[in-house]
Amino acid sequence: MCAFRPNELRISIIGAGKIGEALARRLLENGYEELVATCRSEERERELRASGIPVIRDNRYAVERSDVVVISVKPFQVAGVLKEVRDLVDYDKLLISVAAGVTSEFVERVLGREARVIRAMPNINAVVGESVTALARGAHAREEDMEIAKEIFGTVGHCVEVEERLLDAITAYSGSGPAYALVFIEAMVQAGLKTGIPRDLSLLLAAYTLSGTARLLLETKKHPAELRDLVTTPGGVTIEAIHVLEKSGFRAMLMDAVYEALKKSLQIRELLAESAE
Repeated sequence: MCAFRPNELRISIIGAGKIGEALARRLLENGYEELVATCRSEERERELRASGIPVIRDNRYAVERSDVVVISVKPFQVAGVLKEVRDLVDYDKLLISVAAGVTSEFVERVLGREARVIRAMPNINAVVGESVTALARGAHAREEDMEIAKEIFGTVGHCVEVEERLLDAITAYSGSGPAYALVFIEAMVQAGLKTGIPRDLSLLLAAYTLSGTARLLLETKKHPAELRDLVTTPGGVTIEAIHVLEKSGFRAMLMDAVYEALKKSLQIRELLAESAE
């Protein structure tokens, strides 16, 4: 772990959307007091201030006062933000981008210089401190930069270090993953309604079943198939349901869905690369 204390780092979060707000809130709760977030509208600024998050609408001031700059805007806004502040970004600052498709090479190209860049791909579960965030270092990031990124994103959940080449796939997989899980839960609720279980109870049972199964998998470290076999008895209830799922191509549909999301992620990356030229 990194040896710094929270108040030794001055952090700015450029773009206090859902992820940026969640990160700011968790950092503050973990003692990172030297923090400021930015937003674009006066209404959003009032909303964030009312919730206790220090926020301004001046990206340049936020970057100038910071050791670590988290770029948390939409992918096609990243170039504009970088151009706005690039004269303030020297090699002493660590840049962390959470924008899908924005490569570390893209960041350096827009800045016009080498930079310490870490890419991060969290997901919306950061709101409740249960994100899984993939972190990848750019060509000029140092070991201590990765440790700082792990400290920061560890406040919103779990972190894994990966090669940057995997981030497009991870964006389509775990970045979008909560949406797939929520579609599954919605389907479970509808199945509950069809079998006569009240709506509120169906939702509660589905959510806890999914979260409990995930915890079972992580804590036992057993293969999903091995755990599934614990529930699936010969001639029993569960095997009938699994037969229907297999016959309907459930697995293939999920694989196809993630692959289509990956293709979209790659398209975004290509369009971003063209915009920087």
